[in-house]
Amino acid sequence: MSESKSPRKTDTTVDERAVGLSPAKLPLSKRILGIVWDSLDKTPEERAFIAKIDFWILTYVCIAYFVKYLDQTNISNAYVSGMKEDLHLTGNDLNYLTTYWTIGYILGQIPSQLILLKIRPSIWLPTLELIWGFLVMGMAGAKNVRSLYALRFFIGLLEASAYPGIMTLLGNWYTPQELGKRACIFQASSSAAQMFSGYLQAGLLRMDGKHGIAAWQWLFIFDGIIGVPIALYGFFAIPDQPTSSKARWLPPAQKQMAIDRMEACRRRPVKRLTRRKLRDIFTSWPLYFFCAIFIAHVLGIRIYSYFNVWLKSTKKWSTSDINLIPTAGYGAQIFFTLSYAWTSDAIGMRWPVIIAACVPALIGCIVLSVWPEHNIPAMMAGWILTFLETGAGALIITWINEICSESAEHRIVIIGVVEAIAFTFQAWVPLFIYDTGKAPHFPIGYQMAAMFFAIEVVLTLCVWQIHKRYPVKSEKEDEAE
Repeated sequence: MSESKSPRKTDTTVDERAVGLSPAKLPLSKRILGIVWDSLDKTPEERAFIAKIDFWILTYVCIAYFVKYLDQTNISNAYVSGMKEDLHLTGNDLNYLTTYWTIGYILGQIPSQLILLKIRPSIWLPTLELIWGFLVMGMAGAKNVRSLYALRFFIGLLEASAYPGIMTLLGNWYTPQELGKRACIFQASSSAAQMFSGYLQAGLLRMDGKHGIAAWQWLFIFDGIIGVPIALYGFFAIPDQPTSSKARWLPPAQKQMAIDRMEACRRRPVKRLTRRKLRDIFTSWPLYFFCAIFIAHVLGIRIYSYFNVWLKSTKKWSTSDINLIPTAGYGAQIFFTLSYAWTSDAIGMRWPVIIAACVPALIGCIVLSVWPEHNIPAMMAGWILTFLETGAGALIITWINEICSESAEHRIVIIGVVEAIAFTFQAWVPLFIYDTGKAPHFPIGYQMAAMFFAIEVVLTLCVWQIHKRYPVKSEKEDEAE
C-alpha cells in the first residue's frame, strides 16, 4: 500500500483514538478499561482481531522464548547438579560455556535481521528453532568440555534470531498502546523459564542414573524435545507483517484492519534496504544511544545468574534447594516485568519506567558490594533485588520500535545491531569481573553491576531529552529535503 494513502475504512473500521493517538479524547470509563487491557476500549471488531493475533502471535513467541531461555538457565543449573563433576569442569569453564554461546549469538544477530528483510519470519524463525532443538538434545551426549564449547557456539548462533526477530514481529502488529504489554509478557516468559528450570532440575534429580542418564543430561533432553513441536507450530502461527501476511487464520477483512492500524500509528511496512537508508541508520543517534543503554542493561542483569553459585558456596543448602531458591527471584521478576508493562502503557511513556526498574537492582548491587556474608537475610534480599530490572529490556526495544516507527528498516537493523553489540560486551566483560574461580565474592563484580545500572539511568534520561529535541525524521521529510 502506498505511504501517501490515508487508511481505508472498511466494515471493520479502526478508531484512531483507540490505537494510542489521542487517548485523552476517550471517555474515562474506556480509558480505565484500556489500562486494564488495551482491547477493552475498542470496537467489537477490533477487539476480536486483537484477541486473535494475541492467541496466535503471543502463544508462539512466549512458548518459543520460554524454551530458549530454559536452555540458557539449564547450563547454570546443570553445572551445580553434576555436570561440573561428570565432565571435570574447572576454574572459569562455566563462564567460557556462556562466552562460546554468546559469540554464536553475536555473529547471528545482524545477519538474521537482514535475512528477515528477504525471507518471511514464518519460514526463517521456526526453521532455525527446529535445528536448535536437536543441538540442545546433543548437549546430553557431550563427553568433555570441548564438545560443550562447540555445541554452545552453534546453539547461540541459531538462537540469535529469536529475541530481535520476535520483537520486530511484535512491532509489526501492535500499536503503541498495546506494544509495551506484549513485549513485557514476552519478556516475562524468559523469567518463567528460569523459574521453571529450577523446579525441573529439582524434579529430574529423581531420574538421576535412570537408563544410564544423569539428571543434568535429562535437563537438555527435555528442553530439546519440547522445542521441536513449538517450531512446527511456528510455521502456522507467525503471520509475517500485515501487508504481506499469508496466515490462513487471518481473513481478508482482518488483514486490512491490521494494515489500517499500522498506518494510523504511522508504522511503515518493510521496503528495500538501500545504501542511502543504511547510511541514514548508521548516522542516526538512536543506533548509538540505544546500543549504549542495552550494553549497560545486559551487563547489569548478568549478576543474578550467579545467585545459585553463591548458594552452593555457603554449603547451607542441598542441591535441590540450590535449584529451587532462585525461583523466588524469577517469580518477583515476572511480577515486576508485568507491572512495568501496565505502567508504561498507562502513562504512555517508556523512560520513567526504565529508570524505576533500575533502582531496586542498583540497591541490590550495593548490598552485595558491602557483602554482609554472615547476614543471610540481607544477602538474600540483595540477590533478589538484582532480578527486578530485567523487564526494562523489553521496554528499551519497545522504545526503539516507537521512535523509529516510520521506517521498518530502521527498526529491524537497529534492533539487530543493538542486540549484537550488547552481547559482544557480554562475551568478554564477565570473564574479568565474574571470575568463577573466585566465586562467590567477586572482587569488583558487584560494584561494576551497580555502575552499569547507574549508567543505564543516565543514558535513558539522555535519550528522553535528545528525542524531544531531535526526533527521528520520517521518510517523507527525508524525501522533501
